[in-house]
Amino acid sequence: MSRVYDDERLAGVYQGGNEMPDESFRDWAQLMGSFADRSSPAVVEIGAGTGMFCSAMARWLKPSRMVGVDASLPMLIQAQRFNSHPAVQYLAGTAEAVPVRSDLFDLAVLGP
Repeated sequence: MSRVYDDERLAGVYQGGNEMPDESFRDWAQLMGSFADRSSPAVVEIGAGTGMFCSAMARWLKPSRMVGVDASLPMLIQAQRFNSHPAVQYLAGTAEAVPVRSDLFDLAVLGP
């Protein structure tokens, strides 16, 4: 059985259907970052989709490490296309099998 998020057509329109003004992304990033115990936290987002929040957190939180994890390769391709950032690393994985050690991060975010 295929997953809807593996459909390249959905990945192609997901970004446009979920865009927000930069001010909104900044506010979301700062809210999520407020749950970290330190400035410049290491952050992992599970279910990163096209990476909109990863990119926002990289821009406004200045994390020491930012990793976006998603099970959908088409979504990760779009993340690189639309939301690449030098501080963000995108990896294939799931919440059940995160491809990085959990003790490397100060904050874990479940993608919206």
